[in-house]
Amino acid sequence: MQSIVIISIALIYFQATLNAASCSELKDAINSNPETEGDVKHKACENVTELSINQTAENVTKLSINQTAENVTELSINEAAAFEQIVKLTNCPVPRIPKNGGLVCVYFDNYYCKPMCNQGYDFAFLRRSRLYEECGTKTAFTWTTQYIGGSRLAECIVSDVLVSGQPSAYFNKKTCREVVSDMKRKREHLDEFISELKIRGIQNNQKKELDFVTCGE
Repeated sequence: MQSIVIISIALIYFQATLNAASCSELKDAINSNPETEGDVKHKACENVTELSINQTAENVTKLSINQTAENVTELSINEAAAFEQIVKLTNCPVPRIPKNGGLVCVYFDNYYCKPMCNQGYDFAFLRRSRLYEECGTKTAFTWTTQYIGGSRLAECIVSDVLVSGQPSAYFNKKTCREVVSDMKRKREHLDEFISELKIRGIQNNQKKELDFVTCGE
């Protein structure tokens, strides 16, 4: 995002330089006509400047939106690749990421993943006493889950009332993809989950470099 701001400032500065040159040329052309009124001269230059500024602002906005979308897409792909690689290193199968939500995962000897739903979605099954699922040596390298067989950890379904999970199991006012595109918010969710696990006595052999957040469709 910082690079977008720098590019935007550079564009505006460049456009302002062009504006000054265009305005000067326009004044010279108008001044060569002695019948041109002073207000017309001023308005002509003002209109050129206003048009250029509006065009510059529009172009900068388009650039910012396109660049942001590109960054989020690239980040999502990288998160998914890291997720698959890291989980495979532990001999655990890759769990299915819930649609309309995601997984917040940390490592303490075993892998612990907290299923989370986006705003406007709730869990299909009651999970208030089931904050996370795990996989590792303690589970014979299979994921604990409410679903029979496979690696589906949770499902997020449309709901205006969020009652099936604990309060921390929802991306409040944000979607999972918005969270992973914001390093600060992503770290906050990871740290919150780490604290929740430590309260439950899970705190051995933590490896923060293996922590990640990944999103479903």
